[in-house]
Amino acid sequence: MHGVIITVDMRIIGGSAKRRFLKAPSEGHGVRPILGRIKKSLFDILLPRIEGAMFLDLYAGSGSVGIEALSRGAAHVTFVDRNPACLSTIRRNLSRLGLYGKSRVVRADATLDLRIAGGPYDLVFMGPPYHDLQRNAFALTKPTLAAIVRAEILKPDALVVGQYHEKEADPRHPKFHVVREKEYGDTRLAFFELVA
Repeated sequence: MHGVIITVDMRIIGGSAKRRFLKAPSEGHGVRPILGRIKKSLFDILLPRIEGAMFLDLYAGSGSVGIEALSRGAAHVTFVDRNPACLSTIRRNLSRLGLYGKSRVVRADATLDLRIAGGPYDLVFMGPPYHDLQRNAFALTKPTLAAIVRAEILKPDALVVGQYHEKEADPRHPKFHVVREKEYGDTRLAFFELVA
């Protein structure tokens, strides 16, 4: 499997596929997998909302977060990434786990037109890269929230979770309010809901 590796953090931690390992794109593709402890905390918080949810995984990378959602009972997950290597890895992981029928894999830039992602969604997770391969910092949370608003892909009570670096400028967007925040070293999770 040229260009693909298995890493310890790339394991499903709960649900029907618990303890199964996932493939991950090689580090050369600029993918930053979510740490196991952050993923566990995220799904402990999302647990009451997962069963039967329509879930959108933006900047999906290996598909780890969306596949975790499927393992825990999400009805359907759409995976969005613009990197062909990531999309190939996601398809491979879904196929190995028998989850392809409950998913859709879309190539798109999450800061542009997200109408291609369909919807409406109950839950959205976005874990954009913190920096490019030359270590130049990105700040993608706010533009991605703006793209979500433009595309009108959320159910009225939807929850959007953004993972970002502590040095990212304030990621808030006027159409959302933050209902919860968590800190994990230099990583932050912000839980956003639409302003009524």
